[in-house]
Amino acid sequence: MSPLDRKLLRDLWRIKGQATAIGAVIAVGVLLLVMMSGLITSLDETRRAYYERYRLADIFAPVKRAPQHLLAELAAIPGVNTVEGRVTGHALINLPGLDIPLRAQAISIPDFHTPRLNDFYLSAGRAPSRERLDEVMLLKGFAEAHGLHPGAVLDVTMNGARHALRIVGLAQAPEFLYTTAPGELMSDDARYAVIWMNRQSLAAAYDLDGAFNEALLSIGRGSQSQEIINAVDRLLDPYGGFGAYGLEDHTSNRFITEEIAGLRATGSAVPPIFLAVAAFLLYIVVSRMVEAERGQIGLMKAFGYTNLETGLHYLKLILAIAAGGAIVGCLLGILAGRALVDVYLLYFKFPFLIFQLEPGSFITGFTVSVGAASAGGLLVLRRVFRLTPASAMQPPAPPHYRQLSRMARSLQSPLDQPSRMVVRRLTRQPGRMAGAIVGIAAGMGLSVAMVGIMSGFNQAIDLTFNVVDQSDVSVTFNEPLSTTT
Repeated sequence: MSPLDRKLLRDLWRIKGQATAIGAVIAVGVLLLVMMSGLITSLDETRRAYYERYRLADIFAPVKRAPQHLLAELAAIPGVNTVEGRVTGHALINLPGLDIPLRAQAISIPDFHTPRLNDFYLSAGRAPSRERLDEVMLLKGFAEAHGLHPGAVLDVTMNGARHALRIVGLAQAPEFLYTTAPGELMSDDARYAVIWMNRQSLAAAYDLDGAFNEALLSIGRGSQSQEIINAVDRLLDPYGGFGAYGLEDHTSNRFITEEIAGLRATGSAVPPIFLAVAAFLLYIVVSRMVEAERGQIGLMKAFGYTNLETGLHYLKLILAIAAGGAIVGCLLGILAGRALVDVYLLYFKFPFLIFQLEPGSFITGFTVSVGAASAGGLLVLRRVFRLTPASAMQPPAPPHYRQLSRMARSLQSPLDQPSRMVVRRLTRQPGRMAGAIVGIAAGMGLSVAMVGIMSGFNQAIDLTFNVVDQSDVSVTFNEPLSTTT
């Protein structure tokens, strides 16, 4: 080991506290980068595979009541690959111990074949038999929230009539990754259910024999979805169409899409802040070290070490801190990503979600962290190259305060000695002082903004539930009713 490398180890041990703190800042930035990129890849790839495997529709077209033969006309629209008609309806589930029934959505499944579109993932039990009209499958999240299992009997009200339905299976589906009751934003597995049952029995319950009230369509690659939606609306309008919409406007897909977009925004905005702070801290630490070791730098150059060898010594110090922080950040990013995957499984009902590493994030995190640290250190290394052995072995010249700005000179006479020292400090290093002011202003602005947002939420909740809406119970009807009903 060369003498400079031994000095490097001694310097790292001497500033171990500062090096650890700077390495921790770099590690947090790389951690966020690795974790966010891995979560984005995991959510996006799992969603894509889940949608493809279970054939989630590209277009949803709800309608009041349309005859079955209309499906052939929908399939004839240019660009449409597959069409499936189904029956859906609102239902209420009465559970023992609850005073208010819980809302549910009932969905039909074909009697003689698996669904061509919007298939389901059977997580427990079996699918309903077409010979047994009282068998249903229940959404897994709702069943687990209430301790329901295959074999239990549900008291369900559909279209004003009560039915005793037997649970034979628990299911999940790509169209219910994020389940919310109509009119609500937050998902609550215990308050909203999905029921799958045979088309024959569900059509009879909602008086839709030989008809459907929702059409599902898949379209080919390169097809214009808006043109197809317009054509679907024209066909369904005479039968009470409510307006077709694409997958991008589906509630469940919209929630997970916005979550992925939020992760992308956070992953691109937050890590650079940590790396910039680390570069600034390295600049401060190394600059002070160079000023304190002027005599040693002069001796090294006097004994024959070149400017390049001396500069590389301090650059190695910077790279050691940056590389150590980046490696720790990569390892912690993997652990944090795997931990957050379990949290996402609580909100988005994937059958499985495996944390997938993005190899590019390791390269990007390591390169950016080392590059940012080097950028902060290169500004200091210029001083090392400028120092000659003779000037380096002399103490630095004291700062010259005579060259003050006109404003500073005008303030000299009315100020006392401590105040004049403050003014001299401000005018001597205006860039550093401006940076400090901007940093403090940004911190205070962020703090005030967060306090304002929380106060705004509290005010909105108070106005909504204590001033505007003072009701204790809200009743919603599926069909229009007169005021005398």
